[in-house]
Amino acid sequence: MPTDMQAIHAGKNEPWILMMGSQAATDMGTTATTVNRSHPPRLAIILAVKMSEHSPGRLHLASRYTLYCARPERAETIATSIGHDTLARGPAAGAFGRKTRGAMAALALTGVLGAGCSQLPFSAAWDPFAAAPRTPTAPWRATEGSKQPRLATLIDRLNKEVQIDPDKEHGLADLIDLAQRLNPETWRTWEEARAAAARLGRSESAWFPTLAAVAAAGTSRVIEKAGARDGGGVPVTGPEATPSVQLSWILLDFGRRSAGVERAGWEVIAANLHFNRKHQEVAFHVSEGFFALDASRARLTSAKVTLEQASGVAEAVQARFEQGLATRPDLLLAVQERARAAFDVQDAAGQVSDARARLAESVGIPPTVPLKVADLGSVPLPTDLPTTVDQVMDRSLVRRPDLAARLAALRAREAEIKLARAQFMPQLGVSSSLGGDFSHYTFGNSGPFNFQQQTYGAFLTLNWTLFDGFDRENRVREAAAQRGAAEAEVAALELRVIRQVWQAYTDVKTSLGKREFALALLAASQEAYAATLESYQSAGLATVLDLLAAQRDLARARFTEIQSRADILRATSALVYASGD
Repeated sequence: MPTDMQAIHAGKNEPWILMMGSQAATDMGTTATTVNRSHPPRLAIILAVKMSEHSPGRLHLASRYTLYCARPERAETIATSIGHDTLARGPAAGAFGRKTRGAMAALALTGVLGAGCSQLPFSAAWDPFAAAPRTPTAPWRATEGSKQPRLATLIDRLNKEVQIDPDKEHGLADLIDLAQRLNPETWRTWEEARAAAARLGRSESAWFPTLAAVAAAGTSRVIEKAGARDGGGVPVTGPEATPSVQLSWILLDFGRRSAGVERAGWEVIAANLHFNRKHQEVAFHVSEGFFALDASRARLTSAKVTLEQASGVAEAVQARFEQGLATRPDLLLAVQERARAAFDVQDAAGQVSDARARLAESVGIPPTVPLKVADLGSVPLPTDLPTTVDQVMDRSLVRRPDLAARLAALRAREAEIKLARAQFMPQLGVSSSLGGDFSHYTFGNSGPFNFQQQTYGAFLTLNWTLFDGFDRENRVREAAAQRGAAEAEVAALELRVIRQVWQAYTDVKTSLGKREFALALLAASQEAYAATLESYQSAGLATVLDLLAAQRDLARARFTEIQSRADILRATSALVYASGD
C-alpha cells in the first residue's frame, strides 16, 4: 500500500462497506516507490468506503457500527491510509499511538461522509434550501422519492364494511343511519373522544407508582498507574454488568393529581358532547340534501310538463299558421318558447345530478355508488308550530350539546387554576432501588477474579420549588385568563343559539304563510292558462303573446309551489337542529 497517501477510485456496482481498524504493515516499500527498500514495522489506520447507487444505502463498519447514507449520484470508493512509524515503541509511544489513532479515524470518517454522502437523511441541516422550490418563478415539483401513493382511505374501508342495497329505496331515516356509519366526520369526532378518554387514563396513572428496570453491561480497560515507574501502568480489563430495579411513588402532592384528573374528566365530557353534536350536524346535512334532491326532482318534473305545454302551444300556432290565422312572428315566438322550455329541462336535470352528489357527500359515499332515494311524494307538511319561540329557546339552552360542551370546557379551565395553584406546594414521595454490580476482571498478568456488589435502598423524597422566577404566579394568571375567555365563549354561544332558534322559528312561520299563497298562485295560474289556451284555439280572442305569457306564469307558479314546499322542509329541519333535538 502507498505510504502516506489517499487514493480515490470510482465504482458503481459495489456494495457500500465502511471498514475501520488497525493493521501492521511489515513490508510496504515495494508498493510505495519503484526502488525496493525495506520499511520498519508500521501501524496504519485504514478507512475504506465503497458506495453504489444500486445499494439501499448502508455503510458497514468492521467494528459492528452501521451508518446510513442515501446517495443517488455516481458512487465512489474512497480509501484512506494514514500511518506513522513505530520504531522503538515504548509505553509512552504506545499510549500516544492509541490516543492519536481515534482522532485520525474521526477526521478520516468526517472527510468521507462530507465527500461521499452529500444526501444523508439529515442533509437539510447544512443545506435546507434544497428542499424548497429552486426559483420563485417556477412551481415546485415532487421527486419520485417524495411522491406519496394514494392512501387507502376510511371511505374505502367503510364502503367495504357497510353494504348498500342498490335495489332498496332509502328514506330519510335510512340515509341518516347510513351517514352515521359512513360519514368520516362522525368517525373523526369518535376518535377524538377516545383520545380524550385516553388522556384521562394518562392523568389517572399519576396515582400509581413507577417501576423501572435499568441495566448496563459492557467491557472496559483501565490503566492503573498508582506506584508505577517510568510512566508505566497495570491494565485492568474485563466485562461488567450493573442491573437494577427502581421504584418511585408520589405520596402527597397537595392537589396536583386530583386537579389534573378533574381537568381531563371535563375534557372527556366536552369531547363526548362534540361527538353528539356532530351526529346532529350530519343528520341535518343529510336532511338538507334529501329535501334539496326532492325539490330538484320536482323542478325537473315541472320543467318537463312545461315543455309538453310549450310543444302543444307551438303545434297549435303551427296549425293556425297553416290556416292563415297566425303570422310567422307568432310561430317563431312559440318555437322560441319551446326551445326555452327544453333548455330548462336540461338545466333541471343537471341540478338533480348536483343535488344527488351533495346528498352522497353528506352520507359519506362517492356519487358513483348506486343509491336509490325515495320520493317524498304526497307526504303531509306541517301546518303550524306547536310551541312558542320562548319555549324552543329554553329547550335549546338545555339540550344543545355544543353549549354543554362549552360549559364543560369552562369547568376544565377552572381545574387548570387549581392545578396551577397546587404548584406552590411541595411533593412528598418515596423511592427505592435494588440492584448490583457484577464484574469479571483481569488485573495485569495475574489470573481473573470476580467482583460482586449488591445494593438496595429506600428513601423518602421531598421536592419543593421555592423560587422559579415567578413562573408559577404567571401560570395562575394564565389559567385565570383562560377561564375568563372560556366564560365569554359560553356567553357568546348562548347568544348565537338564541339567534339561530329565533331565525329558524321565524323561517318556519314565514314558509308556512308563503305556502298558502304559493298554492293559491298555482291554482290561479292553471285556470288562467287553460282559459287562455281555449280562447286562442276556439274563438281566437286571445293572441299568441297572451298564451305565451300565461304559459310562463304557470311555469313560475309551479316552481314557486315547489320552492315553498322545500322551504318548509328545510326550515323545519333547521329548527330541529338549532334546538338540539
